[in-house]
Amino acid sequence: MSSSPVIIVSDLLADLVMHIPAFPVNATDLVGVSYMELGPGGACNTAIMAARLGLQVACLGEVGYDAFGEAVLEGLQQEGIDITGVVVSPAVRTPVAGVIVDVRAEPAYLGYHGDLRLQALPDAWRPVIRSAAAVFADGWAETPGDAATNLEAFREAQAAGVPVFFDPGPGNPALDNAWHKEAAGLATVVLANEKEAIALTGQRDALAAGQALVKEGPKLAVVKRDVAGALLIAADRFEIAPGYPVPAVDATGAGDSLAAGVIYGYLKGLELSALGVLANAIGAAKVQKRGTGLNVPTRAEVAAVLARFGEDTGTLGD
Repeated sequence: MSSSPVIIVSDLLADLVMHIPAFPVNATDLVGVSYMELGPGGACNTAIMAARLGLQVACLGEVGYDAFGEAVLEGLQQEGIDITGVVVSPAVRTPVAGVIVDVRAEPAYLGYHGDLRLQALPDAWRPVIRSAAAVFADGWAETPGDAATNLEAFREAQAAGVPVFFDPGPGNPALDNAWHKEAAGLATVVLANEKEAIALTGQRDALAAGQALVKEGPKLAVVKRDVAGALLIAADRFEIAPGYPVPAVDATGAGDSLAAGVIYGYLKGLELSALGVLANAIGAAKVQKRGTGLNVPTRAEVAAVLARFGEDTGTLGD
């Protein structure tokens, strides 16, 4: 693998995670919270997981000079992630996701979009992207400027032969997410759950959607299927990677963590079967932990899942 950093672009936000007994929560209810933590969220989850897997990581994005921005930057720095390219401004308010999780482990989100000002890819970021080992961005954009920045980052990376990883996610319902299709076409690897892959392609099922994505340019499509695992689809073959049955306490950040595993495995040159094993083990390790950011899995926790299910821990490398 290259010693150049993996670059994470945009979606640098804070997560305020709370665990409650059950939904619904009504306007007049007083509900006890069993867990609460503030820390990095969004694409920071992928950045931190990638760093824990042993990759060099740098983030490019925008946060405010506020308590939430401070939580994001301190968390990234704690993991050895390069934040010198992050734009910090007193005029900007950092986006925040309020993540509420009940006993079923599935989150509900309360999104505060902040007040981001960046409208295009800064020139200072271009050489960083061109010399990267890989570039990752997700499909969540707080402003149209975020979307434009991500697309330009992908074009810059593609022109330099740098592999691009894109996870559209559900997208921001307040924005036009048509840009997701262009981003997917620019990507080397697309990661999406079944619903997202079908929405991007208009196909009827996960396999057909993954095949349609690959026909548009990517070398690999990874279709996430929650507890069922994932489909890994290339132009000439596909792999069904079953999930691992583990007790789930918080699914938040599982897809973000899995994305880091795909980046790591792809750069390491893993075969599709081994890549699927590693990605699913990372997802399974995450859902067993509360919270996001600094609570994504460690290498030891991923290795424990691999060992528990009789898989080769060598996919994690040295």
